[in-house]
Amino acid sequence: MIKRLITTIVGLPLVILIVHHGGLPLLLMCTILSLMGLRELYVAFSKSDKPVHIVGYVFTVVYFAAVFAFGAGHWLLIALTLFIICVQTLLVVLFNRLALEDIVVTVYGFLYVPFLISFIVLVRDHPLGQLYIWLIFISAFGCDTFAYLAGVNFGRHKLKNSPSPVKSVEGIIGGVLGATLLGLTYGFFVVRFADPEATVNFVLFATVISFFGAAFCIVGDMAASAIKRRTGVKDFGSLLPGHGGVLDRADSVIIVAPIVYLVMSVLMRVVGHPWMV
Repeated sequence: MIKRLITTIVGLPLVILIVHHGGLPLLLMCTILSLMGLRELYVAFSKSDKPVHIVGYVFTVVYFAAVFAFGAGHWLLIALTLFIICVQTLLVVLFNRLALEDIVVTVYGFLYVPFLISFIVLVRDHPLGQLYIWLIFISAFGCDTFAYLAGVNFGRHKLKNSPSPVKSVEGIIGGVLGATLLGLTYGFFVVRFADPEATVNFVLFATVISFFGAAFCIVGDMAASAIKRRTGVKDFGSLLPGHGGVLDRADSVIIVAPIVYLVMSVLMRVVGHPWMV
């Protein structure tokens, strides 16, 4: 518990500072965390690094460099296509020396970790990203916190036959509602005090985004639990004392980030705001 508290006290202000600044520092942080998380996932599945995993590491660096250079756009599909073609080429060239399972893990790992994490950068790079980026963390950590509190105090109906049997229906409901209320509160705060140019639309956007983000936060958390159960690992890593590895701490954020991006995109198109895609 003490290690967990110390890690939070030291790491949290640094993360907040980098996210607030955005730009190259945020890109570098997401790239490094992606590489670490990718290795954790590869080792969990394969029990060791495989030569083909190098493709995942290399494309992670190339992919984030492209994100920094070009931002969001159709090139995202081009980058993913090139990655898959490269892996398929290796499957042909190294047919007798490359296990199909290693190919599948390499592709899945890239899509699950660096690709999804990159949406943190894409949200922050939006002209209004300095306001919307915090909804990722409000949704993820708010849901985790309220789900825990609701589960401990009111949890009666456990989730049987699930990756997380200790979780309860009441905990999930409490987590989603709690994070949604935090998003609503954040929206009012921004409109009232932080940004005089923000309109009432932001309150609605923040509430809706937080709701969907929190709902998928549950999915992200339970998906990570499912992977650990299937691979037989207790924690993905030990990088963060008291927290485990990158994926242990960021499992919810990883899936919430693209949800925030997608819901923002839909909402802004509906009300006629420009959106960079």
